Amino acid sequence: MKKLFPLFLIVMGVSHWACEKQDNSTQENDSNTFGNTLNDDLTGSQGSITDYFYNFEDEIDAKFFRYDPSLMAAFEHYLDYYELSSGETPPELGYRTFQNYLVPMTPSDESQFTERHYIDSLSVQDSIVPDSVLMTSTSFKNLEKLEWDLLADPSLQRYKLVNSDWVQADTMLYFSDTFDVSAYWSVVDTPFIDEGLLFVDSSEWFDTNYVFLADDQIRFISNFEFEKKQLSADSLVFRINTDCNDNGEWDAGEDTLMDYNEDGEYEALYEYEDNNNNGFFDAGDDTIADYNKDSIYSVAYEFVDVGNGIWDPEEPYFDINGNEVFNNSEPYQDRNCNEIWDDAEPRVNDESDCAGIGTFTEDADGGFCDRGNKIYDLDEEYISKDTDGDGTLEEYFYVLGDKPNNLIVDYTDPENPAVLLEINLGDDIIDRWGREYFDLIETIEFNDLKQQYVEDIDSLVTLFTREKVGHINGGSLSSDDYYITKSEWVKTSGSGSERFYNYHIFHEPKHLNQVVYPSYFLPVGFYFQPKEINNGFWSGQNLESEVLYYTHQGSLRDGEHVDTAYYDTTDIAVYFIEKSYDVESDSVTVPAAIKTFDSLGDGHFQCLATADTVSDGNECPPADTTFNKCFKVTQIMTMTMLGSGVEFGQRTESWLAYKKGLVKSEIYIRWTEHPYNADWTQNGPPDENNEAWVGLNKIELTSLDVTPSAGVFRKLTQPVHAIELRDIGNHPDFDFEPFRVSTQKGIQTLDLMELTE
Repeated sequence: MKKLFPLFLIVMGVSHWACEKQDNSTQENDSNTFGNTLNDDLTGSQGSITDYFYNFEDEIDAKFFRYDPSLMAAFEHYLDYYELSSGETPPELGYRTFQNYLVPMTPSDESQFTERHYIDSLSVQDSIVPDSVLMTSTSFKNLEKLEWDLLADPSLQRYKLVNSDWVQADTMLYFSDTFDVSAYWSVVDTPFIDEGLLFVDSSEWFDTNYVFLADDQIRFISNFEFEKKQLSADSLVFRINTDCNDNGEWDAGEDTLMDYNEDGEYEALYEYEDNNNNGFFDAGDDTIADYNKDSIYSVAYEFVDVGNGIWDPEEPYFDINGNEVFNNSEPYQDRNCNEIWDDAEPRVNDESDCAGIGTFTEDADGGFCDRGNKIYDLDEEYISKDTDGDGTLEEYFYVLGDKPNNLIVDYTDPENPAVLLEINLGDDIIDRWGREYFDLIETIEFNDLKQQYVEDIDSLVTLFTREKVGHINGGSLSSDDYYITKSEWVKTSGSGSERFYNYHIFHEPKHLNQVVYPSYFLPVGFYFQPKEINNGFWSGQNLESEVLYYTHQGSLRDGEHVDTAYYDTTDIAVYFIEKSYDVESDSVTVPAAIKTFDSLGDGHFQCLATADTVSDGNECPPADTTFNKCFKVTQIMTMTMLGSGVEFGQRTESWLAYKKGLVKSEIYIRWTEHPYNADWTQNGPPDENNEAWVGLNKIELTSLDVTPSAGVFRKLTQPVHAIELRDIGNHPDFDFEPFRVSTQKGIQTLDLMELTE
């Protein structure tokens, strides 16, 4: 059985039309009186908006030179750029209307538009595809040394493990997978809509890959070999001594005498308080009890505290302060299990010198007092081990603890045993009884066997479909249309270039409106650098319709003036927004390589600027073209964030030429306090209103093709209850181009990040 594994999911997004904001044209702002001439009789020139902007029933393909802020600051005219760049023209922005690229679909058309067509040229049977799988070992750390923690409380001191960095290895295994590759195309995938109309851009394709997997996976095995340095579970540092009389041999438990204090334990009972701490009962000491009734205040033993018959030197310790005197803060090796440091057994000449100390014992060096350890010892525990591998078992007197707190002492020089506060790789020691221990930090061969399963691809199906632009879900269509248009441009940086695009939606309910996501700025404190906000703005979540060009009964008029102001309350802040709109008759010169219509139908066009004749598919050369029948529209927007008082200004100057549409547009911005940088210095000189503007974006028409197609344009919508734009998203493996949230003005896209590029 085959399993279908889609490489990505298409997520449908929903946006709702928000109500258009109500403008207030009766407010006053210090020195400016808000006015509105839309209801006045103006005597100047006028013309239909469809003649001066665009008739969206026509097929329009326009190209503009596009100047970013750096180019606006450096070049006033395209010829300056042309001459300094050795004959290269400025970067271009392309703009086209959409009617020839839109395919409208309804649910009844589903079978027609979802039918899949096999693409033979892109399909391969038994395709052999090289592949690889990365195998990775378990990571671990090598032990490099042990260090005794002298800074800890004496009762908590132990060896600290000093490790290496993580050790890990990997290997790439290469293999070939054989499977069928099949390619299909259809207008859309299934399912596409439940009701309404769906529009797609037939100039844009994207591909969806479907992978069919075999039931059984491919198994890969790899063995990683390491030399690993570690402490063994039986390491000396974990051993707790059980040879509590320190003679290197096994001993049975000590004999009991009498439980003098009847507490159920056998112990050494002190019969006095040794107030002067000299180890003897004398004047000034307080008596406790004469437990053994011998009329002597000393230590009463409830057991036979047996020595080991061997002279014992002092227990090794690390002399921290170098005064050759043990103190309780210094680490020592507790050889007789009594949890106190013991000095060397005293050397004496006869038995009388050992009274109250221990048993007089003679050896080759004379005599000594053989002391017990003052605790009751049970049978000594031991572990039998064949350390040499010859079958002979030896007894080792220890048990294992869970803390590395056994202080290691090297008796290579028995007269001067060395306390090891640091144990390094390769260190060996000899204990008091001559046993040798090699490589306290052991090195082992570590084999890490790994396996990994990879899906076995049985077949791969690639489906090419059109880019979904918009979905209209509402009542019947009417003549009140929404028009979708598109701009495209490329930015070049060094040797690389990146393509950008944007969709622009227009409609004509009364004036020429543009459908946008409302955009706002944020001052310092909301973020640390402008790239943290998309294009330097944050945007609302709902599309809104706002006036792009005011018209009087569908016409632009010389002398038109409209002021508006309103408060916009958002989740971030309250903004006071003021707008002014002015129209004047003007002329403008742009490097427009304009073609006439192919009036004869022979595929030849006349270049307006140069009188050249070019065939279809060829472009007219750029040359200065002056348009006298033109309107200049100036729009100024001031957005003030209440509370902070920071102002953002945007000035747009656009020239609309008769039957040529938009031929030039410039956008400038200003700040009272720059939200990214308090030391912002890129603004230009102050104007007559003491406002300092900096250029952000300029486009100049360089070519225009217009093909009349009245009545061909597919109706997009009427005023509807809701409009949903399908946001397919950006997948790293595929070139999706959905409708984007952006800041727009006409056909220009505002990107404050360009100020820093």
